[in-house]
Parts: sequence; C-alpha cells; structure tokens
Amino acid sequence: MNAIAAEWIKLRTLRSTWWALGAGVVVSLTLTVFGAATVISRWDPGRTPDQAAVGIVVAVYVGVILAQLPLGMLGTMTITGEHASGMLDTTFVATPSRTRVLLAKAVVLSGAALVCSLLIAVPGYLYGRLVAARFHPSALPAEAWQVIAGGTLMIVTTTLLGLALGAILRNGAVATAALVAIVLLLPFVARVLPWGEAINLFLPTYPALQLIEQAPDIMPAWTAFAVLAGWAVLPLAAGVACAGVRSS
Repeated sequence: MNAIAAEWIKLRTLRSTWWALGAGVVVSLTLTVFGAATVISRWDPGRTPDQAAVGIVVAVYVGVILAQLPLGMLGTMTITGEHASGMLDTTFVATPSRTRVLLAKAVVLSGAALVCSLLIAVPGYLYGRLVAARFHPSALPAEAWQVIAGGTLMIVTTTLLGLALGAILRNGAVATAALVAIVLLLPFVARVLPWGEAINLFLPTYPALQLIEQAPDIMPAWTAFAVLAGWAVLPLAAGVACAGVRSS
C-alpha cells in the first residue's frame, strides 16, 4: 500500500497528468455530445425503449475510447519521465523491488483510467437520455453492460499498455510511437494483407470495437474480452520481467 500511495502522490503532482486527463476528458466528452446528438437524430421512430437505452450507451462509449491515446501516453510518461529525470533511481532506493513499483504504477493508472471513463460516460449518458427522451429509454438493459465493460476495459488496457511499453523501451518518444502503431496503425496496415483479418482479431482495437457494437461479431464476446485483457496483462508482465533482469 505504501508503494501505491507513493505512486499516487507522484502522479497527481505532475502537471502532465492533469493535461493528459483533461485533454482526454474534454475532447472525448465534446465529441460524445455532438456524436450522440447526431446519431440519435437519425434513429427510426419505431425504436423501442430498450433499443434506445443501448443506443445511448453505444454512442457514449464510442466517445469514451477516444480518450485511450491520451491516457496511454500518460502511461508511457509516468515511467519514461522518471527514467529521463533520474527520479526512478530514488524510487528504487525507497522501494528496491522494481516489480512492486511497476505494479503500483499499474494500480494507480488503472484507477485514473476508470475515473476518466466515468467523467466522460456519466455526463454523456445523461445528455444522451435527455436528447433521446422521446423514445422513453429504459434503464440499462443487459446488452448495455457488455458495451460498458468493453469500453472501460479498452481504456484501461491502453493505459497499461502505455506503461508496459515505457517500462520495456525506457524512451518516451519510442514508447509512444509503439503505442500509436499498435492501437491505430497496425489495424489499418493489416487490412491490406491477405491474412490481415485474422491478425486484427488479436490486436486490441477490433475486439474493443466489436464489444461496443462498432464492428461485426466475428468472435464470441468472451474471446474479445480475453484478447483485450491479454493486451493489458502480457505486456505488463514483460515489463515486470525486464525490470527484474535490469535489477539483477
């Protein structure tokens, strides 16, 4: 708990933290508001209350995952900034276990990502219900929770992926470039390859888009969740392994 408390103090005292979180929330919430209004205005008048409720959640979580890159970059900066400034050496004096330090950073960043997603989702959802009032949307039906879980997992996964890449590569620019390549560029490049569709299934973007109903259901929902979780856990495990090698 001491390591987590120390990482929280460091995270909240960095100016870059508030810039990244602020940019992610403001931009995503703005796009969510405009996007939801546009989408809802085009709905068929015969849409049922349950369909309206799910549609609102989908529109909101499309906006939520737009915050993933600022948070992923925050993940890279959290550790590469300390490498560059030499502060990480001081951290390791106080907490010699590099694994504990990295996992404490992961816990704090996951919490920040969850709070950020709520700051986008809750106002966006309330606004969406207001705009869609004529459809009398129901309370959250079962289908909506898959969208909520998928969108939330994606934003946490990208944040932890950024942290893992920063721990492995130890250079902010290189780690950020790798993050952008994995999340944005590789899915587009894969489309032009003969076996690109199979590759996309194992990248984080397609499973997330499927879970928030922005892509066809090619895989079972549990598989999509497993792929997303794998992109959070496996790179972080590699970062822990690299930290252990460098400390030996």
